[in-house]
Amino acid sequence: MIYCITGGSGLVGRAVHRALTSQGHDVRILTRTPKKPGEFAWNPAQGSVDPAALEGVHGVIHLAGASVSERWTAKHRNAIMDSRVQGAETLYRALAALEHRPEVLVSASAVGIYPNSLDRTYTEDDGGAPGFLGDVVRAWEAQADRFEELGMRVAKLRIGIVLGRGGGVLGTLLPLFRLGLGSALGSGRHWMPWIHVDDLAQMILRLATDRSLSGVWNGVGPASATNRDFSRTLASVLRKPFWVPAPPAVALRLVLGEMAQIALMSTRCSAEKWRGIGFTYRFGDLRSALEDLV
Repeated sequence: MIYCITGGSGLVGRAVHRALTSQGHDVRILTRTPKKPGEFAWNPAQGSVDPAALEGVHGVIHLAGASVSERWTAKHRNAIMDSRVQGAETLYRALAALEHRPEVLVSASAVGIYPNSLDRTYTEDDGGAPGFLGDVVRAWEAQADRFEELGMRVAKLRIGIVLGRGGGVLGTLLPLFRLGLGSALGSGRHWMPWIHVDDLAQMILRLATDRSLSGVWNGVGPASATNRDFSRTLASVLRKPFWVPAPPAVALRLVLGEMAQIALMSTRCSAEKWRGIGFTYRFGDLRSALEDLV
């Protein structure tokens, strides 16, 4: 098969590329600055895409979007929303113009659609988070749903906290923890729905290739961890001290502003839907995932 990936140069995109090519599939990448064979130009802000990228494609994996881990200035808030809406709109128009359209769209989404809770375990039937992140994810998923109008199978993956090399949450935490300055954040009681990037790539591969799968899926590991347990495990794997008390939530909000909700949000997520189709995690517990990566 031939698959086209947006956001193919990111942490998740690179892992998905490896997963697809390891199964013998051809992969095309949509990027603003194509430099290598197999890369094609697009510019969502201008609504442009090289039509050659989509000719003969069997599936589209849409991962592109501005990072939510940068400070939420007014300009960046607009970029976060616009990159998701404009990217999907650009793809929709390009695919609608094709005589033979891809079979499937696998769209990234996020667990930010779930409200903060220390007690609930969220399934794919839940949602309703108030505020900016909730609004972004709802708009993102609504754009993905439009592709059903083109006769395409649509799967949306609500991605949690991705653990991988060279980026993501570990790219932020490792320098501090390697200096022996690791601690929990705030109370440390909030839930982190972590997943190893290779397991996430296998989920995307399954959604792209299994014609029986559609709808919403939680892109999370087999069991969420509290921030305190996550931080303590990371310190242990690195053989570094774990410090208490942790920086209070109010200090994080002073430093990070609204973006502090990313560090403090609590969204314990269920993986039962994946177990129900026999998906097997390569990294079934947090320690094995962190040991593989650090």
